[in-house]
Amino acid sequence: MELRNRVVMTATSISEPWRNPLLPADSYIEFARQRAAGGLGLLIAHPFYVNPFGDYPTELQDRHARLAEAVHREGTPLIVQLVHFGATFRTDNDVARPALWGFDHTQTPEGEPVHKMTGAEIEQVLDAYRRAARLVAQAGCDGVELHGGHGYLIQQSLTPWNNSREDQWGPSDDGDRTRFARCLIEQVRAEIGANRILGYRTPTDDLRATDDGGQGPRGIAEGLQRLLDTGEIDVLNTTVGYGGPSYDRAIPNYRQPEGANIRYLRRLRESLNTTVPMIGTGRIASAGTAEALLTQGECELVAMTRAYIAEPALIRKLESGQAHRIRPCVAANVCVDRKLAGSPTASCFHNPAVLREEELRIRPATHRKQVLVVGAGPAGLKSAEIAAQRGHQVRILDAGTRTGGRLRAVELTAAADLASSLDHLVNELAEAQVKVELGVEVTAAILADLAPDHVVLATGATFAPDLVGAEHMISTAAALSGSVHDDVLVYDALGTNEAALVAEALAAAGRSVTFVTCYETVMPFGGTLHRFEAPRTWHRRLKRIITQGILGCLEDSVATIVRPDGETIDELAVGSVVAAVPMRPALSLLPVVEAISIPHSVVGDAVAPRTAFDSFKEAHQAALAI
Repeated sequence: MELRNRVVMTATSISEPWRNPLLPADSYIEFARQRAAGGLGLLIAHPFYVNPFGDYPTELQDRHARLAEAVHREGTPLIVQLVHFGATFRTDNDVARPALWGFDHTQTPEGEPVHKMTGAEIEQVLDAYRRAARLVAQAGCDGVELHGGHGYLIQQSLTPWNNSREDQWGPSDDGDRTRFARCLIEQVRAEIGANRILGYRTPTDDLRATDDGGQGPRGIAEGLQRLLDTGEIDVLNTTVGYGGPSYDRAIPNYRQPEGANIRYLRRLRESLNTTVPMIGTGRIASAGTAEALLTQGECELVAMTRAYIAEPALIRKLESGQAHRIRPCVAANVCVDRKLAGSPTASCFHNPAVLREEELRIRPATHRKQVLVVGAGPAGLKSAEIAAQRGHQVRILDAGTRTGGRLRAVELTAAADLASSLDHLVNELAEAQVKVELGVEVTAAILADLAPDHVVLATGATFAPDLVGAEHMISTAAALSGSVHDDVLVYDALGTNEAALVAEALAAAGRSVTFVTCYETVMPFGGTLHRFEAPRTWHRRLKRIITQGILGCLEDSVATIVRPDGETIDELAVGSVVAAVPMRPALSLLPVVEAISIPHSVVGDAVAPRTAFDSFKEAHQAALAI
């Protein structure tokens, strides 16, 4: 099989409606079709969760057939990942779900005890894989991938910490635990035939000490070589870690450089005797990095999964000389964290059309209007971009000296790459010949003079903490500008990434930082992958972390921290108090617009101060309604 390029979109579990035969499949099919139309070389489709407890509904084969037809029509081959989670996650949210199955009496990384499969039950799982592979082949797909990483069932079968069985499915006399995986490869190949792709996803390093049951790089290489020696594997897709708390290493965020995991792939390759092509993974976000890795021979194929989530036309833009217009992946990991938090669908930090491609399709406006956008933060820039793409004549004014609103302050934190979302929008507005006019305070006189047909109020929010001693507190953005004294108290009442990023930045700048949050844990709403990764930095850099602490009083440079029941935790001498608290919508212009009866929209923080993700999403929707 010949691919038109070496770019792969790997499997990612982004749509519950897709895997549920009772719900519509159209949104995922259109999502995949658009990526194929955007020039993708190979698509490894949404994971197919094998089910050992019953037959697969006919609808599952039908929707995979529709998916294959849509993707093939755009010139992209399609293989489907087969996965069984085994001793992973929890069953609490599904009353009909039986106990989790594993190879041993063990516990999931999320704390739930697991049922040790009998030999008959292992055969039942193998049969479930066979039936899934048969379904995929009969649907017209080009092959399957077996997921042997992320701590799921296949990787569990290979690891000492999850497989100490004494039957045929446990380690042999020489410690070989590959029998289950080899049987699976053999039986799946028999189902799909010789002319379809059989891929295998492997960790390059499980990042787990051997005295803690890990395989280590050597053990992984030895087991993988046995699988490759079957001669049935056509392509190796790589990852790193064992899932659970190491999952953030498999999907590096903005703290990590591009190609962060290639060093592990390089070491694995040196340990193997194989010519099977390998897929490099781990934040390959830009075309430059992808091309360099291929040129250097680090891998034969590059996974640009999150890059393609952000920009469905990535290769097409490269081919047409529009590389500068590619919407960048900023590694916010909204795509993954939303699903891990229980959302039915993934999204993207600054591409709200993900899995809403038809709903948020940009169509030409029926009537071309003069649109005035007030505010050049995330919501203002996004609404201006979409309005201009629809054919409206757009002006965007902002009283500040820089574009980006509050989000621009992120440039001074570990999440600096998020600011690329702003730069992309400014560039897109320039392509549409819309200039962002800064230093302009919009007044009633300006509104009367411009006489727009529609006004978008993206006026943001102001810092107005409702706390005792508020007059002595500063905002997170002000703190990053350097106006803090040592012995900084960062107080978080939001639970998002904001306060944690600011605390980390201040500590990195040499300040002594105490972090206090009113929640049971740090940044509970900051995203699972960030919560896995960030504590490694916090505990190294911050002076102290206090959870379930409320700022009860701030007087004479002493902050009293109390528990919810009023008991005092501590009295802290502080030089500055940085408060991450709900902002107040800046709506002074709204009565003016209403008084002169101009049709208008309110977007972003001016609606309710939340995250930049919310601002991008709402602005896109509002601009479609003009």
